[in-house]
Amino acid sequence: MKTYLTLSGFDASQIVSLIVKFGIESGDRIILIRPAEEKDNRGEATIQAIRDLSRQIDSSIDVDINRVNHRNFEEMVISLIDLIKRSEGEIVVNLSGGPREIFLAFTLACLTQPDKIRKATNYSDIDRSMNEIVLPNIKHVLDEKSKRILEDVNENQPTTIKDVARRSNISESTASRQITELVDMKALSSIAKGKTKQVFITLTGKMLL
Repeated sequence: MKTYLTLSGFDASQIVSLIVKFGIESGDRIILIRPAEEKDNRGEATIQAIRDLSRQIDSSIDVDINRVNHRNFEEMVISLIDLIKRSEGEIVVNLSGGPREIFLAFTLACLTQPDKIRKATNYSDIDRSMNEIVLPNIKHVLDEKSKRILEDVNENQPTTIKDVARRSNISESTASRQITELVDMKALSSIAKGKTKQVFITLTGKMLL
């Protein structure tokens, strides 16, 4: 089983090229990524064209639409990471086409999941061809202690070093050192409030979880 995750713009030819390159058969799934709100009906025409094509090939092929909030970049990235994690089978992603705002968020989401994605493609506007690309693995490898701290801050933010230490059952000095390292990685942010510092998770931190 293959799951195609692809941006969807006003031109169905890129998605057709993707299907032709890797093939599609009974039980496969196509997920088209579109903005939650649309004013241009050309996007719907593309969706219908892909649905019509899939029915001609095999009626069991699912074509689903995944809508994202293009006005909130962080929300988009996290929701697209979740989409990749939830997808089943051999995952093929298409990093071309669609609205630019969603393209950037989808690319970042894909870069955090290199082990989950089987193939990645990009459509060349110059050569008019679909090319397979290799995604670099740029994700930091966190040790378990750092990951637990990130998870704790994510669940309890805003929080303090003292509270993180208490919940994690570690000393304040250990919590402070690990939080400082995560701040240096831009996985956490720390803001002074009176005599204490409030700690928040950043988009980078959420992408590392």
